[in-house]
Amino acid sequence: MIMIMGLGGHTLDWGWTLPQELEKRYRIIMFDNRGAGRSQQPAGPYTIARMALDTMNLMDRLGLEKANIFGVSMGGMIAQRMAIDQPDRVMKLILGCTSPGGADQIKAPPEILQYFEPRKDLELCDALWWAAPAGFTHEFIRDHPDVVARKNRSNMGYPCSLEAYNSQLDAYRSFSAGGGLSDIRSPTLVMAGSSDILIPPENSRILAERIPGAVLRMIEGAGHLFWISHPHETLTAIREFLG
Repeated sequence: MIMIMGLGGHTLDWGWTLPQELEKRYRIIMFDNRGAGRSQQPAGPYTIARMALDTMNLMDRLGLEKANIFGVSMGGMIAQRMAIDQPDRVMKLILGCTSPGGADQIKAPPEILQYFEPRKDLELCDALWWAAPAGFTHEFIRDHPDVVARKNRSNMGYPCSLEAYNSQLDAYRSFSAGGGLSDIRSPTLVMAGSSDILIPPENSRILAERIPGAVLRMIEGAGHLFWISHPHETLTAIREFLG
């Protein structure tokens, strides 16, 4: 299974529980998208289609004709693009906390969308704490500050440049699956945290309705980063889906 991370993220942002549990049963391949982590940070513009092609080029280098694909947030957009453009390469598809983009998406209100914007006035550590409510519920931050702090430290491990982040952000904002969702033929699981404020869970309902045969799994009480706050619920859903 190939795991595709979201905006500005890298392999460490998958956390310290879900990947280790998944690899007990599956061959897991994690990588950093262009512009993030330890991958190159070329000048933009970037597109979701270009990053989908990056993923398929990686598959070629690894000798993989096809694979299960798990993408979260912007990574879910990349996964959608793969399933639409190259359906023979996607065995089963898992879309986490993502949206169809374009006119079909349900956007968060402006006061939430500000979390996408880089805070040039703050040090990275402070900016990550400022943005924590975008990924976790207030209750989770209050009850599990150690988890949030560990996630922030992981995110700081390989920070991307401001230029690379903005190039990814432009790609995210310009994505639209359009009518292609109805052409997806891969068995699909759509997942989201029921309390996600960054990409409202209504987007997952739209995806599940428009992708033929898709299954929707809401993780109750979870925010955007459901695989970190609720790793065992996430693991159970994935195992039930993949078998």
